[in-house]
Amino acid sequence: MTETTNDVLALVRSGWPQIGAIFAVIWWARKIDLRGQGAQDRLDRHEARLQAMERSLQDQAVTLATIKEALSGIKLTLDRMYAEMREKG
Repeated sequence: MTETTNDVLALVRSGWPQIGAIFAVIWWARKIDLRGQGAQDRLDRHEARLQAMERSLQDQAVTLATIKEALSGIKLTLDRMYAEMREKG
């Protein structure tokens, strides 16, 4: 009975480093997985911000083109008024 107990104890003692290594690998893999998920969340958030900025930039470009057209029309009107005033006197 003592010999069997010593064999079991020796088996358990010899397995502890392997069990510890297995748990360490599992913990390490989980830690890397959590970092990857966090990075993916940040990438998704940045992608959404980038798309919003691109939409805003496009809207601003359209507004700027509209303003340029309006200013061009105003310039034509002022040139015409100036020419008429010059003719009158």
